[in-house]
Amino acid sequence: MKISFLINNIYGIGGTNRTVINLAEALAVRHEVEIVSVFRRATATKFEISPRITVRALVDLRPGSADRDAAGSDEPSEVVPRQEEFYAQYSRFTDGRIIRDLEKTTADVVVGTRPSLNLFVAAHTRDGALRVAQEHMTHLAIPPAVRAEMARVYPRLDAITTVTEADARSFMENTPIPGIPVVGIPNSVPEPAVAPSDGTRRVVVSAGRMHQIKRYDLLIRAFSTLAEEFPDWQLRIYGDGGEAGKLRSLVTDLGLTGRALLMGGFSPIESEWAKGSIAAVTSSAESFGMTLVEAMRCGLPVVSTDCPVGPREILRDGEDGFLVPNGEVEGIAWGLRRLMADEPLRRTMGAAALRNAARYDPAAVADRYLELFEDAARRRAAAERGYRAPAAGRRTGADQLTVEPAALGAAVVDVTADDAGWLRFSADGPAEGRRRWQFVLRHKPVDGVRRPDLPLRTSRKDLDNGGTHYSAVLTPSALDELGDGRWQVTMGAPKTSNVHMKAGVRDTRALIDARARLIARPPSGPIGWNLPYAQPNGRLMLRTVLREEHAECTGVDVGDGAVTLRGVLCGGRRIEAGALFIVSRRGRHRQSFSVPVQVTGRQAFRAEAPLRRVVDHRLERWEDWDWWLQPDPFDRRKVRVCHVLEDFPDVKGAYVYPSVPLVGDEPSAYAVVHPARPVWVRPYCSASGAMAMNVVDR
Repeated sequence: MKISFLINNIYGIGGTNRTVINLAEALAVRHEVEIVSVFRRATATKFEISPRITVRALVDLRPGSADRDAAGSDEPSEVVPRQEEFYAQYSRFTDGRIIRDLEKTTADVVVGTRPSLNLFVAAHTRDGALRVAQEHMTHLAIPPAVRAEMARVYPRLDAITTVTEADARSFMENTPIPGIPVVGIPNSVPEPAVAPSDGTRRVVVSAGRMHQIKRYDLLIRAFSTLAEEFPDWQLRIYGDGGEAGKLRSLVTDLGLTGRALLMGGFSPIESEWAKGSIAAVTSSAESFGMTLVEAMRCGLPVVSTDCPVGPREILRDGEDGFLVPNGEVEGIAWGLRRLMADEPLRRTMGAAALRNAARYDPAAVADRYLELFEDAARRRAAAERGYRAPAAGRRTGADQLTVEPAALGAAVVDVTADDAGWLRFSADGPAEGRRRWQFVLRHKPVDGVRRPDLPLRTSRKDLDNGGTHYSAVLTPSALDELGDGRWQVTMGAPKTSNVHMKAGVRDTRALIDARARLIARPPSGPIGWNLPYAQPNGRLMLRTVLREEHAECTGVDVGDGAVTLRGVLCGGRRIEAGALFIVSRRGRHRQSFSVPVQVTGRQAFRAEAPLRRVVDHRLERWEDWDWWLQPDPFDRRKVRVCHVLEDFPDVKGAYVYPSVPLVGDEPSAYAVVHPARPVWVRPYCSASGAMAMNVVDR
């Protein structure tokens, strides 16, 4: 059987793309599968797709493509209703491309994936193919005018699917299509490549686009009511979107800097779920709830709002999580408190979540779709004389569930870190042939001085699918050669150019424990740290830290006209009586001020920044003042205060501190500004991890 999925843009990122790929991969084990993307705006897909699936685009909108200015591209679509969300993307030109492809398709089954495309599938797919519409949106969220067009055109379909049973009922009640079955089949989520959470790390995780419908503001407020009761817990929210700025302001307003972190986008996300012990979903509406299933598949109990449609079909309230009232901070806080306060309950519910989420495995969901296709074929055969049902799928063994990557550059590298500084790399690539590929770390200098490449001893294992599994280990002792810097993770072979590898799963949860141990007992020798991360283009990088001595920031408190630093000193020197915290103005007009350091424990220190002196001596409207520690008042050697020893790379984006408004004690040397005018001082972590503060006259 040949199955074709018609999707808006498979080269982008989003829930529909992810679930369509999951289903396509499962079906491709025994069937021929293609994904037809109406648009192509990027060279490669954001999500990995195996070579056994054909991916092609109908309209190429990359720079330089002739399709960008094709005749008819400035004329409105005659198929897509004006009220449809993506109406502006379609035109008379795109109509023609889609219709011609559907009329000549060789697929036995064509599956549309949103209302606009389902209208094309219903009206224009060749008569010999089954026509199936997937509805990923909550039905009543579809504009009435679009639903009216669906009611007119959908009778030519053979089946309709929704992602929940409740939405299937809503579809049949509000837009009945006589004679066409509407079936609720959930989205699928594959088994994660990481080990499930053990429920011990005090982290609440949430993930999804930064959109008002996700109601992250409720989650942050709920967490703030628990912050004092559970001081060692952290909230991490993953995702990008327009609400990020408002949410950052809310975090600082509630005094949750360092406690509630906005982590930005992250893919693959399963490693981040596994770092947590509780998942939180606070949406006001969900068409399904992919994040619930993702979290459950990583062994996390979920606290979810009982919003319309999705969560109540996924969660078993009181067994693998809690359903709490929609839109209520108090209910969310109640669910979180139950789990935060009870580790045995977290473990029990997490185990139940892991078991119950198995029903969303792609193979199980694919079987339901195959039953749907077979039922549609029987009905078509009974109604149409001469219709020939598609052939059954090919028989394959379990050893062919995966296929050999087409090229090494298409493979991804998974990395696992442990709390002792070891990194383990693994990748599945094509058959080697005569080449002997191995992992090679290549230095990315910031000062123009490049260190030599570091080849890693690489093990190879033949796979049943004809490919090769590569693995290598980076030991802490390798830091002597790597030093302090950034490295590309590549694969190289004799007489070939190195291939900069794509980032797969980066399981760095053990670094959370390593940081906690380091802060509690700072080492008396050199400090080392290995952190794998992905560049924006998806390439795998390694951040290495090797320092004889290092001052790690463990907290910054902002309030009441003061900024207080907390940190620990690692290395051979001790913090002596009279140690100093120094702030130094960056740039041409260098100046420094110092204050005594308070020793608070084993190599731990605390100091209050001399804000008044900085404000009184400012020379420009915007200044940066760097932070230093001088451990010994009789030894002028200073140590830069940094925040780098984390399990994630973007400390600058995650830790956003509020500003302190100050009026100087004396007239400023910067005479343009009246001395009574407030100046704003804001601490921050730079992209390199160094701590500093802005002094800004607004």
